[in-house]
Order: sequence, then structure tokens, then C-alpha cells
Amino acid sequence: MSEVLQVAKALSQSTDSDLVRVAGIRLMPTSSFNDFYDFATALIKPQNVTGAVSAMTKSQLLAFSNLLSNSSTKADLKSLDSIATLFLVLKQDDGSYSPLDNAVTAFKQLVSPKLLADLKDDVNSKPSKSSIDGSQLDPQAGLSAFETIQALTELVIELEQNYVREVGRGQVGLPELKRISLHLGRDTEYVRLLYALAQMSSLIGVSDKRWKVGSQYLTWLTSSPEQRWQHIAKTWVSLLVETSAAELATAENLRASFAETFPIANVGFQSHISRLIEMAELIGLTSADQTTSWFKLLLEGNLEKATQLLAQNLPKTQNRIIVQADLTIIAVGPLPTDKELELRRFVETERIGVASTYRISNLSVTYGLETGLSEQEIRSLLTELSGTTLPQPVDYLIREAASRFGRLVLREIPNGTLIQSNEQILLTQILNDTSLRTVSITKSSENTLESRFELDIVYYLLRESKYAAIRKDSKDQVISAWRAAGSNQSSLTQTSSVMEDIQRLRSHDKRLGEAPEGQDIVRQIEMAIKTKVTLVITLQMSGTSREFSIEPTGLANGRLRGKDRQADCERVLPLASVTGVRLG
Repeated sequence: MSEVLQVAKALSQSTDSDLVRVAGIRLMPTSSFNDFYDFATALIKPQNVTGAVSAMTKSQLLAFSNLLSNSSTKADLKSLDSIATLFLVLKQDDGSYSPLDNAVTAFKQLVSPKLLADLKDDVNSKPSKSSIDGSQLDPQAGLSAFETIQALTELVIELEQNYVREVGRGQVGLPELKRISLHLGRDTEYVRLLYALAQMSSLIGVSDKRWKVGSQYLTWLTSSPEQRWQHIAKTWVSLLVETSAAELATAENLRASFAETFPIANVGFQSHISRLIEMAELIGLTSADQTTSWFKLLLEGNLEKATQLLAQNLPKTQNRIIVQADLTIIAVGPLPTDKELELRRFVETERIGVASTYRISNLSVTYGLETGLSEQEIRSLLTELSGTTLPQPVDYLIREAASRFGRLVLREIPNGTLIQSNEQILLTQILNDTSLRTVSITKSSENTLESRFELDIVYYLLRESKYAAIRKDSKDQVISAWRAAGSNQSSLTQTSSVMEDIQRLRSHDKRLGEAPEGQDIVRQIEMAIKTKVTLVITLQMSGTSREFSIEPTGLANGRLRGKDRQADCERVLPLASVTGVRLG
């Protein structure tokens, strides 16, 4: 049987937790997989396997070496089991293990005989100790954790308010990275890492060639800073193989401990180890590579105690902002979660940090009104948090934005988007705006324009061009994009989590055996022909169901030709009568 089929079968028989873990560790884009065969094909690609082998721990490398030399011992079983959950070796029904061909190739390329000998010599060595005082690094790590929590919150809100296209396969365009980096005061590499952490934590994901908020988005927004940290900390730990988590629990210098625990991680092109070190710094598990006082507690599974220690080093929240006449709003310290969310509904970000700067504009107030806020609610929140009367320019801006709300309306039509307004000057301006040429806007009447592009694309592009457009549905209700404001529009689909993707793959796998679709059957048979494996074909004939064990040899004109090993003959079966396909 081919390795693709073996791995696909092993995937289908694995637990959900094992699949979630391997998807994270092996950096698998589960949302793009149609079935376990796609998952298996991605797992055994040479480049992916090389990255996974390079992320093996010292004990795993030695166990793999013993497996190749047929000298495995009982002491290797725990390591071999953990390697099997990464699908670098397959555990057979008799309890034995067989390595994948690409894993063997990658191992031989990455591990020299000298390195193997060195590993055997220092297998019992301990990570070096650090003399850095925890009281010096904990406050800095706590600040890093807070900044990352703030940055992730900013990222998910940005995705609710902007249309961010997927570039390549699961990548983010440079203009989007630069836009976020300006808000955060960090470089684009920091934002790339932030996107990766957010995706692994199911805060964001890719759907329909667009980056969107993920399944954990609402939970994140309504959680306290401590709960948010727990979420990303658990994500980080889940990306460690269980055995390596135990080995790293006593580490004091994480980079040095990773170098000792994962001796060949630096040679893996797609190794996730270097990313884990960077993420540890990001979420406050380390500071300058030195582990915090809550690091060991986290890896030992004492999440609550770890969170308590972390919380002591987070900046304290306060209910205070400064509203200025130049339309900027300064939060002099972290705001409580509920106040932060209310404020973010009608302001734009200029700088995020312990002290953050926002700007209120006609466009941002329009967005707040879209989400269901009233003019009075906006005024009340600003007055409450500032403790003073609003500056005249701010007061005028809010009143003007509210009075002009709804003057530019977008509606979905069968062939694209309808743009409506009673202000012909505004429509003429839009029609002649060169920045909007990409959506092919044409005039259909005095009060309407049309675009052949879908509603969301036109809406977000108009917003980018500073037009305060709103969307309405068939019932003339304003469509709000922000789920945190209680939006329940059916058209606003979220991206799926890894667990949801796995359940989708399991449903597909079950359907293959019970009531497969035509394209699923053809896919199974074509793969069997290519890999020369036997299939059990279930056929509905004369009102009865029969099974044939067939090694497919050809597929054409709606008929399957293959060798029936049991009857020792060749059979030709009509595809229209096939009701089930499974591996023989």
C-alpha cells in the first residue's frame, strides 16, 4: 500500500487531539484539505518531512536511529509513539513501527554519524543554569505579554473592519503588514509572527481567499487580559510534543535548552522550533531567552497558578481617556475590556500600547452607527471616560456624521452591487474616482451606480477611499460586520477552527464509506490505480448490495476495470451502481 494511503488511514484512526497537535506542529493548513488524502499528501511532502525531522528531540532522534538499525529497545517506545503522532513513522497493528521513506531520507541528510555519536554521549546532559534574577525579567515579560494581547486584539478588529486578501498560499500582503506595523510601532516581521500566532490560536483564518476572524474571535474579545493570555499560552504548549514539554519544564535559558533538546532544529527549513522561541518571547514566557517564574508551572500543566503570577506583572487597567480638539483620543493606560470594545466601535487606531492613541473621524463614527450605536451613546461614552465636556470639533464631527449616516447605501444584486444615493454630486465623485476603477463602477440611473463585483469588495474599497458607505440587506436593515456588536447576519461567515476542519474531514471520510458522491468515488479509484492497492467496492445490484475486492486497473466511460483477487478474474463494474469505496 502506498504511503499516502497508509498515512491517510492512520489519520482517520487518530484522535482529534492528536490531529490538532500535528496540524499545529507541522504547520498544516487544514482549511484547504478536502479529505484525509490531502492531509496525508501534505504531511509526507519532502520539504514538510524535513522540517518535522529537524524538530525531533534528542531522545526521538536516538529512537529513530535505533529503529533504522533494528536495535530498538523498550526505552525507545515512548519516543517512537510520539514520533508516530507526528506521522514520521507508522505504528502497525502488531505494535511494530515502520518509518516513512521521506523521513528516512531526511534523517540521513540531517544526522551525520558523528552527530549521532555525540548525541549518545551527552544524552543525560542538563541545560545550563542562568544566574539572572527572576525579579528583573518577570516585569519585562509581563509587559511583552500585555503588548502581544493588545496587538492580537488590534489584529482581529482590523480584520473585521478591512478586507484583507490572501496572498499566495496562506500569506499576507506587504501593504497589510505595513499598515498593522505602523499601528503597533513594530516591524513587519513582528506582524508576520503575530498573524501566525493568531492563526494557530483560531483567532483568524483564511476563507474564500480572504483573511477573516476565526472561531475564537468573540471569546477573545469578551475575555479579560488574563484569560486571553491563557488562550495563547495553551496554544504555545500544544505545539510542543508531550515528551519535549516535560524535558523543557526546568529550562532557564529557553534558546539554550531548545538547542540541547532539539539538536538539529537550526537546519530544518520549515522547522517550527525557531518560531516557538520567538513566540515564547512574544507572549511573555521568556525575556531575553530567560524563562519567567510562570514558565515551569505552565509546562507542568498548572495553568491557573501560572496565570496568577503573570497577572501580577500586567499593567493595571483604568477608566481614563483624553479627548483632544484635533480629534485624537489618548488612553493613558489599558482600558477595561468592555470599555475598550465600546470605544473601538467608533474610533480608528493610530498607536497601540500601554498608552494608546486613537482618532475619531466621519468614517469611524459611521462604522459605530453601523454596529448599532446611537449618536448619544457615542457622546456618553466619551464624556464618561474623559470626565469633561467634549471639544467643539469632536462634538460637531459626531453630529455631522450622524446626520449624514445612510446617504450612501450599497445593496447586493444578482450580478454585483448597487450603489445608491440621493446626492448626485457624490455619485459623480465616485464614478470619476480613479482609485475605484478596479471594481468597474458604471452609472445606471441618476441616483444609482452599479458594479459587477460582490458587495463586500465594493464596500471595503469605498471605505479605503474614505467614502462612508453602508450596506443594507433585502429587508432594508443595515448590515453590521462586527460580530462583537451582536451581528448575526448569515452572510458573515467565520473561518473554521482546526477542530472544525477535522470534523469536516471525518464527515467526508464517513460519507465515502456510506454514501459517497461521484467525484469522491472517482478520486478514490484514481488514487488506487496510481498506487496499485486493493479496494473493497460496494455495488447495488438488483436491489441487493454486494462487495468486491478489486485491484483497479482502469477507469473510462463510466466503468471500472480491475482484477478480482478472490475470484481470480477481471471484472468491469458500472460506476453508477457503486455505493461505497474503502481500502481493502
